[in-house]
Amino acid sequence: MKRIRQFFFIALIFLISACKKETLDLNVKDHFFLENDGATMPVFVNGNTKSKVFLIYLHGGPGSTSLEAYQNENSPFKKLQSDYAMVYWEQRCSGSSQGNCSNLTISQYVKDLEKVIILLKSRYDSDIKFFLIGHSWGGSLGIKFLTTNNNQNTIKGWIEVGGGHNVPRIVNLEREMVNEIGKRQISQGNNVSQWQANITKANSLNLNNVDELFEMNKIAVNSEQLMQKVDSVNQKIGNPYLSDYFLGPLDNQAASINNEQTFEAMKNELAVLNLSKNTSKITIPTLLIWGRFDFRVPPLFAQESLIAYGSAQKELLIFDRSAHYAQWNEPEQFFEKVRNFIEQNK
Repeated sequence: MKRIRQFFFIALIFLISACKKETLDLNVKDHFFLENDGATMPVFVNGNTKSKVFLIYLHGGPGSTSLEAYQNENSPFKKLQSDYAMVYWEQRCSGSSQGNCSNLTISQYVKDLEKVIILLKSRYDSDIKFFLIGHSWGGSLGIKFLTTNNNQNTIKGWIEVGGGHNVPRIVNLEREMVNEIGKRQISQGNNVSQWQANITKANSLNLNNVDELFEMNKIAVNSEQLMQKVDSVNQKIGNPYLSDYFLGPLDNQAASINNEQTFEAMKNELAVLNLSKNTSKITIPTLLIWGRFDFRVPPLFAQESLIAYGSAQKELLIFDRSAHYAQWNEPEQFFEKVRNFIEQNK
């Protein structure tokens, strides 16, 4: 049966390849679907396909959406579209995708991403160049993809943004960061009762219990909000075109259901996920971008990860006024650093 499925997929790609290629242009807005293993996943390609440089955005979650980046007119990804083609892929059981949310694994997401790349080559050109940028869960997916089969050979460069690729290590660092910065904030008289509550809760959690382990993330989110209150973290950029959220492709209710279902289906795998040992196998140019006040994936984890990566060309950038979403807290700097990285390695 497996061979039959592989045959039909290869036959499908052959038929797509036989069709006329999409015209490469400076300002493309393209939308199509990848259907694979019971899931229908939207793919949006916007920007300069004529450059033949495609930047694939791996959104967080699992179960979040790429459309937050796609729809926001102030997004740094919108600016990158002038120079490159941005690929916004709705992962299975995420955002506006459809299909069965049972039996989810990171290996399944890797298979999906492999087919996204095959589909893009078939639709545009076989010699287009790919870069991957993975945020949060997208960092885990990117690392797993790059260290599976010969996938690394298809990618020119890898950008990890607040990537959560070792959950057992991260939750311990979250607790340490809440204690360290929380005590400092208390000594300065900032939001004392809230920090005391965060510290008490963090120290009481049994991190060997799956449900309690993920409570650390809620404490981390609240801690980032407290740092924003004292003006250590920039506000996230807004979207002046609110109609995009009502007229755009994302059904917010369906996206919320997808998010909940995906987390429930994957939480046991996520609780023990450790891809730190995989990073030594990644030898392509690598850029890490982190927020100094990222409590969800602390910057100390980024420093440890930089050492572990196998690339001879690797760099870690810490954005001083960012939390977990450097792309939204400091979008201009984010755009500049990502563009420079692509220009150096395309």
